[in-house]
Amino acid sequence: MEKSLASKELDKSVEQLEKEQKWWFVAEKKRSKRLDYLRKAVWKKGAIGGNYNPGIKVDLERPILFTEAWKENEHDPIMLRKAKALAHVLENITIFITDHAQLVGYVGSLPHTLQWFPEGVSMVNEEVYNEPGIIPEPEEESLKIIAEINDYWNGQTAVDKLARVLDPEDAVKFLSGAIGWGAPTSAYGYSGKDYEYIMTGKRGFEDILDEIDRRIEEAEEKTAGTPGPELLPLYDRIQNWEAMRIVLEAAISYANRYARLARIIAENFETDPKRKEELLRIAETCERVPAHPPRTLQESFQFDHFIQVLSRFEAYEGAWPARPDYYHGPYYDKDVNIDKRLTKEEALDLVGEFLIRAYEVGMFAPRWAREGLQGITGTWVWTLGGVKPDGTDACNDLTIAFLQAARLVRVSNPTFGFRWHPHVKDEVMRECFECIRHGLGYPSMRNDPILIANSMHWHKHPLEEARLWVHQACMSPCPTTKHGFQPFRMASATANTAKMIEYALFNGYDNVVKMQMGPKTGDARKFKDFEELFQAWVKQMEWLMNILVRTVNLGRVKDPEFFGRPFLSAISQRSVESGLDIVNPEGERGNAWVTFFTWVENVDSLAAVKKLVFEEKKYTMDELLTALEANWEGYEEMRLDFVKNAPKWGNDDDYVDEIMVRCLNEVARHSKEMKCPSGNPWPALPENVSGNIHYANIVGALPNGRRLGDALYDGGISPGPGLDKKGPTAVLKSCAKIDHIGQGRAFLLNQRLSPTQLAGEKGYQLWKAYMKTWAELGLDHVQFNMVDDATLRAAQKDPEKYQEVIVRVAGYSAHFVDISRKTQDNIIQRTIQELGK
Repeated sequence: MEKSLASKELDKSVEQLEKEQKWWFVAEKKRSKRLDYLRKAVWKKGAIGGNYNPGIKVDLERPILFTEAWKENEHDPIMLRKAKALAHVLENITIFITDHAQLVGYVGSLPHTLQWFPEGVSMVNEEVYNEPGIIPEPEEESLKIIAEINDYWNGQTAVDKLARVLDPEDAVKFLSGAIGWGAPTSAYGYSGKDYEYIMTGKRGFEDILDEIDRRIEEAEEKTAGTPGPELLPLYDRIQNWEAMRIVLEAAISYANRYARLARIIAENFETDPKRKEELLRIAETCERVPAHPPRTLQESFQFDHFIQVLSRFEAYEGAWPARPDYYHGPYYDKDVNIDKRLTKEEALDLVGEFLIRAYEVGMFAPRWAREGLQGITGTWVWTLGGVKPDGTDACNDLTIAFLQAARLVRVSNPTFGFRWHPHVKDEVMRECFECIRHGLGYPSMRNDPILIANSMHWHKHPLEEARLWVHQACMSPCPTTKHGFQPFRMASATANTAKMIEYALFNGYDNVVKMQMGPKTGDARKFKDFEELFQAWVKQMEWLMNILVRTVNLGRVKDPEFFGRPFLSAISQRSVESGLDIVNPEGERGNAWVTFFTWVENVDSLAAVKKLVFEEKKYTMDELLTALEANWEGYEEMRLDFVKNAPKWGNDDDYVDEIMVRCLNEVARHSKEMKCPSGNPWPALPENVSGNIHYANIVGALPNGRRLGDALYDGGISPGPGLDKKGPTAVLKSCAKIDHIGQGRAFLLNQRLSPTQLAGEKGYQLWKAYMKTWAELGLDHVQFNMVDDATLRAAQKDPEKYQEVIVRVAGYSAHFVDISRKTQDNIIQRTIQELGK
C-alpha cells in the first residue's frame, strides 16, 4: 500500500524537517511515546467553524444527577442546595483513567463527552436538544431525557431569573445578538482563583475544613448568646459554610474514587510492572491531594487539575486563569534539581501531559460562542514569567519546561501569555521565540511594568499584589489574591463596537436587525461638520457601554441569589473567612472591563468621513449614507476610494492616529464615570477572539469600505488586513500613541512575521530588536503568527496532513484546520511584516 503524504513526511529526518520548518512533524518525531499517545488520544472538543467533531456527545450524567439532587432538596437555600447537588454528582458520576496517563480527572463521564449545565441558560438548553450529531445513543431515549430536564429548568435557570428583573428594553437589546455577547451570570463565564490561598502549599482541603469548622462553631456560639442585629447575618453564613463543607468533603471523596480505581486496575488488570507502579503512584497522589498540600510535582499538578475540574463541575468556565510556572516551579526544582527523583525528560512528560489534560476539557457552548471561539472550548491563557511580589524575576526552570513542552504537544489550549520585563534572561526569551518560530502563535508577549501600573491605576491594587497578576481571560491582568482575584466574569460586557459608528450614522437605528437600538443622535445627512458626527459617535459609545454594564452589574449582585458557587467559595479566603458566597462583591476591589470587539473600524470610518466628506468634499453625507444603505452595491468606485485613499490606522499617520487617541480619551472618560459593584471603573479592552467573523453578517456597511458580510478587522488595535503599508515600525509607532495605562485595560496587537526571514540566529536577533522597540515604546501586548501562506494554503487543500498546524486567531490560538474558511482567509490576508524595515 502506498504511504500517505503524512507518513512520507515523517520518514524524513528531524534535521530535514527543521530545515523545511515543518514543526508539526518535528514535534511528532521528538516527543516521547507517552506524550505522542496521549496527544493523539484526545478528542477535539473545540468546534470546527461552528460545528462539533463527529463522535463528540453531550454528557447526560451530570445533568441527570444534578437535577435529581436539586429536586430532592428544594427547601434548602441556594448555596446549600447547590452543594448537595454537586456532591451527588461527584460521588456518582462515572470516572476513567486514560492509558499511559499520570494525571486524572475529567469534566464528563467519558473522554468524548461535553459537559452541560442545564441550570444556567434555557436558550442553551434548547440548543443542546436541537444540535445535530451530539445526542448520545440511543438517540430517542436521550432526547426524551434532555426534554424532561429542559422542561424542569425552563424558567428557573440563572439567566431566566435575571431576565425577570432586568429592564425589559435592556433585556431585549442585550439578547438581540447585535450589540454584544456574554451571559451576565457565573453559570456561564469564568472565574479567577485565589491561588495565594490555595496554591502556595500551605493548605489542602482538610485544612480549609478545619477552618470552616472553627468559623461555624464561633458563629453558633454567638447566635446562642445575647441577641442583636449583628448576629442576624450569621444564620445565612452558617448555611453557606455548611455548603462549603459539603463540597470540599465531596471533592476529597471524588479524588479517593480515582485512587481506588487506580489500585483496582493496578492490582487486578495491569500486567506491565512499570505501568502498575505508575497506577499505584496515581493512587497515592489522589489519596494525598486535594485533601492535603502537595509534596511533589505530580501531586502539585494533580492538585491544580482537580481544582480546575471541580470548578467546571460547578459552572461553565470559559477561561482558565493560571500561573503554572510560578506556583508549580518550586516542586519542579525540588524533584528535578534538588532531590533528583525525576529526570528532566520525566518531568517534561508530566508538563506535557498537564497541558494535554487541559486541552481535552470540553463543555457544550451555544452557537454564538462556538463561532466566536472557533476551534477551542475556552480561552485557556496561562501566564508565564513576570516578577515576584518583591519585583525580582519570577522565571525558573519550569518556565522553560512549559515552553519546551508546548512545542512538543502543540495544543491550541492552553496557550501562554508571557510577562516580559527588563530582567528576563536571554535563555528564556529564546524559548519564547522558538515557540513563536514553530508557529504556535503563543506566547503572546505582555509588558509587565506597563500592566502592573495599569492594574494599580484602574483598580487600585497595591504594588505587591499587582505583581502577582495572571491573564483573567485572553488579555486582562488580575491578581491572584484575597481582595484582588475575580470570581465572576465581569467581561460579559462584551461590545460589538463597530455598532457605535453604524448607529452614529443612522440615528441609532440598526439596519441589520431592523430596530431602534441606540439613542437618536440626529440625521447624519444633515451634519454640517465632522464634530457633529463625532459627538453623535460619543453618545452612541456611552449608550452601548452603559447598557452592557448595567446588565452585568445587576447579574453580579443577583448571582448569589440566582446561582451560587459553593466550591469556588470554599477555596477562596474571603469566603471562608466571611461566610459569604464568593460571587458577592463585598471585599473585592474589582477587575471589571468592557471587551471591545470590532474597535478599529470606528477609527478608520471616522477618519474616512472626515477626510473625504467634510474636508475634501468629494462626497456628501447623503451620498455616503445612500451607498452604505445599498451595501456599496452600485458604488464600487466610490467604495474603493474610501478603502484606498482614506487614512488608515497603523501607518504612523497622525491624521488617523489622533482620531484613535481622541476616541480612547472619550472612552476612558466614560469608563471612569461607570462603576462596578465594587465601586471601581469599567475600562475598555480592545481585542476580538473570532468576533470579527461572528459579527461579519451583523455589522452593516461602513465608511472604511467594508460591506455587510465582509470579515471585520482581526481585533484590538491591529490594523485592518493589508491596510498597514508602512512596515512594522510604523505599526508600533501608531500603537505607541495610545496611553496603555490610562486609556484602557489592555490593547491586543496581532502581527504576522516571515518564517524565512526569522530563521536561525539572525532571525532571533531581528525579533529581539523588534521586541526592544516594542518595550521602549510602551505597548502592553503583541502576538505573532509565523506560518507562511504556502503552508496555510496547503492545509486548506489537505487538512488531514496539517492537523497540528496552529495559528493565532486573536486572543487565542487554534489549529488552522479547526477554524472556518472565512477565518482562515482572514488570517492569510494579514500583512506579513519584514523586520528591520
